[in-house]
Amino acid sequence: MLTAFAKGLRLGLLLQLSVGPVFIFVLQTAIARGIGDALAAVLAVTLVDAGYIILAFLGVGTWLNQKQQLQTGLRYLGALVLLLFALQTFSSIFTMTQLAATDKIAPLSDSFTAAALLTLSNPLTIIFWLGILSAQATQQQFTCMQLVYFCGGCLSATFVFLSCIALAADKCAFLLTPALQQFINIALGLMLIIFACKMLRHKS
Repeated sequence: MLTAFAKGLRLGLLLQLSVGPVFIFVLQTAIARGIGDALAAVLAVTLVDAGYIILAFLGVGTWLNQKQQLQTGLRYLGALVLLLFALQTFSSIFTMTQLAATDKIAPLSDSFTAAALLTLSNPLTIIFWLGILSAQATQQQFTCMQLVYFCGGCLSATFVFLSCIALAADKCAFLLTPALQQFINIALGLMLIIFACKMLRHKS
C-alpha cells in the first residue's frame, strides 16, 4: 500500500511542475491576501480534485469521454471562467489603493470558493484522471485499494506542493513594491488568457 502511495506522490509532484491556472491563483492569493487565504485555496483545490477522482472511479469519465458535444460545451464554459478570472486580475491594476486591489483577487467570493470554482472550470479533468487510473490498473496491476492509496498520494502531492508555493510567496510578498505587484498581476492575467485560449483550441 505504501508503494502505491509513494508512486502516486511521485506522479503528483511531477504533474504539479506543469504550471496552470490553479498555480497562478494560489500564488496570487498568497501575495495579496496572506498565507491563511492561500492555504484555504489549496484545500479547496485538493477537495475538488478528490471529487473528480471519485467521479472517475464511478465511471463518469467513461460516460463523458463518449459525449464529444458535451466536452466542447464544458471546454467553452471553462475558458469563460478563466477569462473572468483574468478580467478580475486586470481590474486590480486600476484600483487606487492596495486594499482595494486585494479585495478583487478572488472574484465575488472568498479564496476557498474562488479556488474551488477555478478548479471546477475544467470538468474534463475527470477524463484525465480516468486515463491515469486505467493506466495504473493495467500497468501496475493495482487492486482497487491500491488505486485508492495511489490517488491519496497524488492528492497529497497537490496539497504539499501548492502549500509550499503559498508559503514561499507569502514570505516574499514584503519584497514587492506596488508597481511590481501590478506588473505581476498583468503577467498573471495574460497567462490566464493564454490558458483559456489553449482550452478553446484543444481537440477532443
